[in-house]
Amino acid sequence: MISFRESMKALWGMSAPVRWRMVVSLAVGLVRIAASLAFVWASKQLVDIATGQSSFPLWPAIWIFVGVLVLQVAAFLVSGWWESYCQVKTQNILRAQLFGHVLRSRWDGRDRFLSGDTVNRLEEDIRVVAELLSARIPGLVVTLLQLVAASTYLLMLAPNLLWVLLILMFSAVFGSKLFFKQLRKIMAAIRARESELQQVMQESLQHRVLVLTLTNVERVLEKFGWLQKDVEDNTRKRLNFNAVARGCMFLGFQAGHAAAFLWGVFGILHGTVTYGMMTAFLQLVGQVQRPIAEFGRQVPAVITALTSIERLQELQELEEEPSVPPVLLDKAPQIEVSHVTYSYPGSERIILKDFSCTFPAGATTLIAGPTGIGKSTLLRLVMGLLQPSEGTVTLDGQPSGVALRGNFLYVPQGNSLLSGTIRSNLQLAAPSATEEQMREALETAVADFVFKLPKGLDTPCGEVGSGLSEGQAQRIAVARALLHPGTVLLMDESTSALDANTEERMLKNIHSRYHGSKTILIISHREATASFTDHVVKV
Repeated sequence: MISFRESMKALWGMSAPVRWRMVVSLAVGLVRIAASLAFVWASKQLVDIATGQSSFPLWPAIWIFVGVLVLQVAAFLVSGWWESYCQVKTQNILRAQLFGHVLRSRWDGRDRFLSGDTVNRLEEDIRVVAELLSARIPGLVVTLLQLVAASTYLLMLAPNLLWVLLILMFSAVFGSKLFFKQLRKIMAAIRARESELQQVMQESLQHRVLVLTLTNVERVLEKFGWLQKDVEDNTRKRLNFNAVARGCMFLGFQAGHAAAFLWGVFGILHGTVTYGMMTAFLQLVGQVQRPIAEFGRQVPAVITALTSIERLQELQELEEEPSVPPVLLDKAPQIEVSHVTYSYPGSERIILKDFSCTFPAGATTLIAGPTGIGKSTLLRLVMGLLQPSEGTVTLDGQPSGVALRGNFLYVPQGNSLLSGTIRSNLQLAAPSATEEQMREALETAVADFVFKLPKGLDTPCGEVGSGLSEGQAQRIAVARALLHPGTVLLMDESTSALDANTEERMLKNIHSRYHGSKTILIISHREATASFTDHVVKV
């Protein structure tokens, strides 16, 4: 758990894009404060005029009263609209920044956070922080200013009453906030469990067919119920603490109101207080007590926000890949892997040890070896997604890395289509691709079945290509890669779901179209692949 100071430092950084909006919120709040105090003054004047304590003209006083009332309503409406708009805008800005940061972060083969947990942070934690920046912090500053202004006014009318109210209210606030640390720990536990719940839902829905076929629905629901029960138990503890805190606050509030009322009653009896002053007392008591009570109510929200700030800061601490200008090669490169050693972070197992090989320029090379030996890891090292602990990987003498990544046409293992349409999946590789270019890529990948579908390129596909067969999704993924400009084609088990005839047609198309113009690396256990390759590298 990070310190309060570190949390505030992180929050200050997050507030950079929205600070001017916070200033506007404060300005609107100041108008509301002025209007509320003016209403107290106008109310006092009207009562004193009615009881003969003031000689101020009645109708001008009424018009002032109505004008102040209209100003209060207008300020209230503008404040509510601006606060809601700022919250949405702040959410969008923070979410876009942090989502981009996560996408650009360095990948070391194993993500630090589960996808469901990351989504939960980007959704719920950003919502909490956005609310803190756009509503709670400006609101607390305005509340403090209102407390100062109302206290000053009451000090002018009845200084002794002010001190009585402040002692009562601050005692109530102090008594209600003895559980600050416990509340923060409870909120951290709740947020962690909510992330786990989201992960369970996301993965179970994404792999629902697998869960159904393994007849494991009840086990998933059992885990889901346990997580919900834990959230429920911690929420009950939080509510218990909050109930005690609210009881202290309500007691202090009622005691202060009673003190002001009795103060006015005895003042009228002794002739030291007018009816107008008593009206002002009762209104000012609310304006003194409400800010103090508001501070008390905001503490649980601030505790929740501290937890969310910490969770977002953990995402911010992910190291981004260096931002460098892309370098596009004008011809198929020779790829040299020289004395490379690599093991995944946190693992003692060495995947590759002092490994060397050459992938000739313009040639097609088959990467062979048993499952789990490190073939896919080798491709990731070639693309610069992973960095070897020893040795080098170069393309025509240039170190592989971020700058050269745009040269790769990559087809990963498994079903890698995104939700959307076939067209949107193809445009992921080439946003400006024409219909003719898409058709050409699909025909090369033996995926021209797309044009026989009722909606053609606009056929929808769900997550990981649901709605299409495994083989259809695999062929579309190959077409997507072929649309991407580049000189190195990497295929990782990209024909595993195809029948022998379709696989042969695809490999023949790729060989005839790209042999010599692209350096092609293929991982495959299928014998048919060997007839279309020039070299074999064994891992």
